[in-house]
Amino acid sequence: MHAPEAIRKVYILTFEYGGLIKVGGLGEAVRQYAAALARRGYSVTVLMPSHGRHLDPNRGFPLRPLDFAACGERRGLDGRIYPYCIGAEETEADGARIVMFKGLDTPTGLVFDKWYPYDNVEEKAALFARAVVAYAERYGLPDLVHANDWHSGLAGVALKDYAERSGVALPLVYTVHLSSGYAFPWHYASSDWASISDRPHLVWRVCCHKWERYSDVWNSVGGTAEAFAAVEADALSSVSWGYLNEFLSKYGEWMRGKSCVLYNATDWRLEEAEAHFARLAPDGSPWRLVEAVPHMEGRLDRDGSLFVAVGRATSQKGLDVAVKALDYAPSARLLVLAVSVGDRGYEDYLKELVRARPGRAAITFARVPKDLYMALIYASTALVMPSRWEPFGISAIEAMAVGTPVIATAVGGLPEVVRDFRAGEGTGLVVPPEDAYSVGLAMEYLARWLWRGNPNEVPDPAMRAAARRWPRYIPDLKRYISAYVDERFREKNLYEQLKDCYERARLMAYYRAITL
Repeated sequence: MHAPEAIRKVYILTFEYGGLIKVGGLGEAVRQYAAALARRGYSVTVLMPSHGRHLDPNRGFPLRPLDFAACGERRGLDGRIYPYCIGAEETEADGARIVMFKGLDTPTGLVFDKWYPYDNVEEKAALFARAVVAYAERYGLPDLVHANDWHSGLAGVALKDYAERSGVALPLVYTVHLSSGYAFPWHYASSDWASISDRPHLVWRVCCHKWERYSDVWNSVGGTAEAFAAVEADALSSVSWGYLNEFLSKYGEWMRGKSCVLYNATDWRLEEAEAHFARLAPDGSPWRLVEAVPHMEGRLDRDGSLFVAVGRATSQKGLDVAVKALDYAPSARLLVLAVSVGDRGYEDYLKELVRARPGRAAITFARVPKDLYMALIYASTALVMPSRWEPFGISAIEAMAVGTPVIATAVGGLPEVVRDFRAGEGTGLVVPPEDAYSVGLAMEYLARWLWRGNPNEVPDPAMRAAARRWPRYIPDLKRYISAYVDERFREKNLYEQLKDCYERARLMAYYRAITL
């Protein structure tokens, strides 16, 4: 048994990839991983389901059929045989090779070719595991496999198992972007269905590697797919320490010793946002930008300070809290840029809240062009992020990259990302979750300071003292906040974190190899 001596060839497993198929932050994070590695000479292959994109002539990127087919049979819990046949197409992005698996027969196509990435996700994850192993059989093993979230975690463990049976201790990194509680009986992960063989293998257990069967590990975590991947991984990571701590508190503090953090990065720049704003609003008015927002419902009076809230139209993002906060922020006007994910009940609820605040709130579910979106964030007094839970909050660092303060709730990774003005030279305000009153006060504080231009009108003493520290607060503050992002959340920072995390996984795999 041997382990890689260095990491140069990486397989990244995912259900999303920014610029190709994206629902939320996962796709952008994975794109950043691939780009950071590829630009530094790594051979990067991203493996993912096609989600039917190979059938769409208007998908916006080229795809070429790959000389690959993985066909066989699976046995269900009912004892029946279910055939499958998987093909693949490929493209390139960010210096990486992107391989998308598709169905070559109708039953497989009904799973892989669902347009929304998380439709029938249980079956996509199981077939994805078989596809990834078959790909490695056909094209060879990498030096490391990096799986992202539970639906790719199963495939990561399956590839690790295949590699070990081939005489290689393959390092496995498992990253939690959004925790979930999907649980199944062992049959789901087994060689009968998803392809993991039930054999004794070495598992790290605090002090050392111990022999355990895969089914015993699975059952020890109640069949929870993400916990299984976390235990099996050589290195466990998340996108913030706050979110990692939540994950470890749920599944086991003992895994901290093999844990690391991969902060998201952004390529947004202050100079780019300034150029977009100057072009789209030559009169210098943010309201010119608001007029260009497509399919906006509601209206915004111009006698107030513009705030923007963004995110998927789900309860998680707390967009309803942002709208309710207007009741405590008379100087604020709120534009909600929501992304529809099919939750019609929540979308209707948001519309009702907006209609109840005429002149003070407006919302759109339409796609906003990137230049307009960036200019709106730049021109707003602050970005409002009242999330109920948030692993990291990439929208926060995008806003701060263009110099815009962020009002964020103290959940997940947001307190690590946003530095509170009241604690010193900050980048925004951090408030309690589920607290529209506190969000509203924060909006009013920033409106009086940054829109009215009078720090003395801010009633909170700590906030007033922070505002007085900026004698030329608008340009100085924007430059300071942007520089804060430059120091912490750029690709160079992410690469160093990836490199350290990958080396941690490589060493753990080496220990497995010498024990075997």
